[in-house]
Amino acid sequence: MTTADADVGAVAAVRHTLEAAENAGDAAALVDLLTDDAVVMVPDFPVQEGKAACASFVQQTMSWLHIEFARHITYVSAEIGVIGDMAFDRGSFSFNATPKAGGESAQVTGKYLWLLRRIGSEPWRITRLIVSRDDIVMER
Repeated sequence: MTTADADVGAVAAVRHTLEAAENAGDAAALVDLLTDDAVVMVPDFPVQEGKAACASFVQQTMSWLHIEFARHITYVSAEIGVIGDMAFDRGSFSFNATPKAGGESAQVTGKYLWLLRRIGSEPWRITRLIVSRDDIVMER
């Protein structure tokens, strides 16, 4: 295995770890994947800048989502690129959100672009997390 292959595998592992953390409602595991200067940009919310702001946002949002909805997200990478100590992962996501109190489910799809960085021998971490949602389709 080449160094490039190992880096691509390590970036993919970050995606799998983030997906597992999100599905488990484990905000701490997701926050651990962020750099100190992380920026999170998601639909319907202000931009979060810095690890402290991102951590607070992730904890509040994940807590609310797991209280209110039965939800399982899947991320599918379309492209991973590594250039030195910077990398990106671009792809799509989907989840079905069903209100726990009853009501219509929503099928949500979208796209993501994550920029990752590593410093020295530290593992890859997400420095910019950008998400774009497609139209929501309500189910009966």
